[in-house]
Amino acid sequence: MLKLLSANRIRLQKSKFFWIGLFATIGYSVFLLIMNYIEKVSYIGNSIVQINYYLLSPLSIISFFCPIFSSIFIGTEYSDGTMRNRLIVGHTRKNIYLANFITICLVNVFITIISSVIVSLLGIGMFGWHMTDPMLFLLHYLSGIMMLIAFSGFFTLVAMIIHNKTISTVTSIITFLMSYMIAGVIRRLVFSFYNGESISDVFSFLSGDMVSQPALEFLYDFIPMGQCLQITSNTVFHPFRLPAYSAFFTVITVICGVLIFSKRDMK
Repeated sequence: MLKLLSANRIRLQKSKFFWIGLFATIGYSVFLLIMNYIEKVSYIGNSIVQINYYLLSPLSIISFFCPIFSSIFIGTEYSDGTMRNRLIVGHTRKNIYLANFITICLVNVFITIISSVIVSLLGIGMFGWHMTDPMLFLLHYLSGIMMLIAFSGFFTLVAMIIHNKTISTVTSIITFLMSYMIAGVIRRLVFSFYNGESISDVFSFLSGDMVSQPALEFLYDFIPMGQCLQITSNTVFHPFRLPAYSAFFTVITVICGVLIFSKRDMK
C-alpha cells in the first residue's frame, strides 16, 4: 500500500491537471476576496466581511474538480498500462483501489487546506477576523471535508470500473451535473416547506402525497451535492447529520467499488 501511495505521490507532482486545479481554486478564492474588498473600500455596502464565506466557498470548485481529476488520474493508469503492471508485480486489487481512493481524498483535502491558508492570510488583512459562530463554522468545515471524501469515494468508483479514460471523464461530468440539478430541485422543494408553500405550487406535476418533508430533507442531507449546496450557502438544516451521512456514503461506495473492481476483467 505504501509503495502504491508513494508512486501516486510522484505522479501527482508531475500532473499538470493537479496543479491547474490547485491554482484555479486559489485564484477563485483570491478573486472573491479582491472583488468584495473593492466593494468594501468603495462604500457600496454589500460586501461580505465574514471570513466563513471565503473559507467555505472553494468547496464548490473542488467538488467540480474532483470528478474530472479522478477520471483523468485513474484513467491514465489504464491507458498507459500502469494498472496492469501493478497487478503483475503482485499488488492486490483491493490495495490498488484503496491507494487510488486515498490519493483522490488527499488531493481534495490538500487543495482545501491550501486554499484556506491563503484565504486566512489575505482575508484577515482585508477584512479582519470577522467569523460568525466559530464552533458552527468548524462543524461546517468538517462537513465540507467529509463531503469531499464522499465525492472522492463515488468518483473513484466510476473511474476504477470504467477503463476508458474519455468515457470515464464524460460519465463523471454528466453524473456531477445531473446530481447538481437533482439537488437543486430537492433544495427548492425543501425550502417550499419552510416558506409555507405547497409542493404543487413549486412543481405543478407533484402533489403533497407524493413526497414528504422528512424524505426530502434526508435526500438533501445525504447526497454530497445537496451537502455542497447547503455548506457553501451557509444554510445547513441539520449540521450534525452531514458528516455522519458522508461517512456512510463513503463506506458504501468504497465497499461496492472494491467488490466490483475485484471481479472486473483487465482488458
